[in-house]
Amino acid sequence: MSDGRQSNTHSRRTNYSYIEEQNEQRTELLNSKVNQLKHLAVQIGDETKLQNKYLQELHDNMDNTGSLLGQARRRVLNLARSGGWKIYLYLLLFALFVFLVIYFLIKR
Repeated sequence: MSDGRQSNTHSRRTNYSYIEEQNEQRTELLNSKVNQLKHLAVQIGDETKLQNKYLQELHDNMDNTGSLLGQARRRVLNLARSGGWKIYLYLLLFALFVFLVIYFLIKR
């Protein structure tokens, strides 16, 4: 009967050590996955910061372009008020000429 208890105790210890090994392996695998996710999260954060920087620069450039267009529009309106219909005619002919030149350059 003592042999039965010893073999039973031995099989429990072997079973426990096997379970402990599996737990260690799974813990290492989980740790590896967590490190990969952490690395990926850091990369996503860096990319987000970079994209936000690009978007801010684009926003600033669009604001500058909008203000330049507003100034140009005011100048054209002031010019049109002072020069009458001739300015509109010259502007229309110039635009037509530019479009024709571009059309023939593209057609080639």
